[in-house]
Amino acid sequence: MTPPVLRAIVGLSCASSLLARDCSGDATCAADDAIDSMSALQTVGGERVRVPMANSTARRDRSSAPRGVPFLGGGKGSVLGAHEEGKLLIEEDGVLKTYYLPGATIEDAGRTVKFTPPLRFYLMKEPTTDYSDAAKFYKPIFPGKTFTVDMKLENVGCGCNVNFYLVDMPVAEAGKDNDHYCDGQCFDGLGCCAEFDMNEGNNAVQQITNHACTRDYDGHPDWACHKWGEPEVKMSPWEFSGGRGHTIDGNKPFTFSQQFKMTDGQLQVITTITQGAAKVEKTMGPSAQLQAMLTGGSLLNGMAFVTGYWTAPDMNWLDGDVCGGGTERCSEAPAYISNWRITTDSPAPPAPPKPEPNPEPNPGPAPSGEGSYKCCYGGASCNAKGHWCNEEEHCTGSCGGQWTKV
Repeated sequence: MTPPVLRAIVGLSCASSLLARDCSGDATCAADDAIDSMSALQTVGGERVRVPMANSTARRDRSSAPRGVPFLGGGKGSVLGAHEEGKLLIEEDGVLKTYYLPGATIEDAGRTVKFTPPLRFYLMKEPTTDYSDAAKFYKPIFPGKTFTVDMKLENVGCGCNVNFYLVDMPVAEAGKDNDHYCDGQCFDGLGCCAEFDMNEGNNAVQQITNHACTRDYDGHPDWACHKWGEPEVKMSPWEFSGGRGHTIDGNKPFTFSQQFKMTDGQLQVITTITQGAAKVEKTMGPSAQLQAMLTGGSLLNGMAFVTGYWTAPDMNWLDGDVCGGGTERCSEAPAYISNWRITTDSPAPPAPPKPEPNPEPNPGPAPSGEGSYKCCYGGASCNAKGHWCNEEEHCTGSCGGQWTKV
């Protein structure tokens, strides 16, 4: 049996090697501070030694600064030049469609977005910076679909945050950034609304977080939305981080895929990261807060898609398990997200019919389309007019709803 002191030393050695690569170059996180945050003094075998903590990131508070700054061009409704319009191709069910991320740097003939801090961008139907008009946003309806991109985060380390997420903007007030923005952190001078973080991270970590707004959070009566996030799913350092020794090497290109799976009206979000033959899969939900995002938020009707790259010296709430608790400095190395695609999930095969005694005469199929029928979920909510799920085969298939007469 390995002596307890030696086991502790071996454990600390593993933690130290995990930290080493993030404390070089421009991505700094002082080694002593990092080791302190990932370990604690304990009595082992009669001696006081420093041993790794099971969960090093105790601090859940997020950085106090909002997520970057918006691209405003020449002002609301200004005409954007070709270099500013951010023309992006997204493959939807095998068909390439054109959308816009005004202000973003687009490469590879519309297939790759190059990110550098501190800007954030909004996915639009047209090249405009008029963020007051909800009709100008492209708001994908993700339930029953899968979103997939290829990502390259080489040298995008501690203190960096590359992200894409959904919010219920625009809000009525322009706010201090003059872009009608809102999110679940409810920052002063900005709007407050439901937020679903599809992904945020760097080459050390990837995280998915749900910020519903149910105003009933124990111990936080002042919260309109869950600021910490519930549920939250994070890749462990063993599953995802930079360098060898992890299932996914965050310094090499990987594919990120996220399925919004509906089953009997309940939402699960299944996130898969692949790199060659390597694969990590994480499942979020079902849960009450995720269900609140589905219905009380606007996942069923579409939310604004936001993406960007921001930095902070206190990004430890995100990457502290690898980077430690010290002050961080992002390298500001460019990040790349390519080959954007959205696919409709195939409906599950129907269950075999159950025989019924003395069946009633068949009244014929219910009318398809919207008409007097809608796709509803447990009697609590129904899809809005024009929703993809308001077709009987979609509703009872991949949408997981009930075809209901209204």
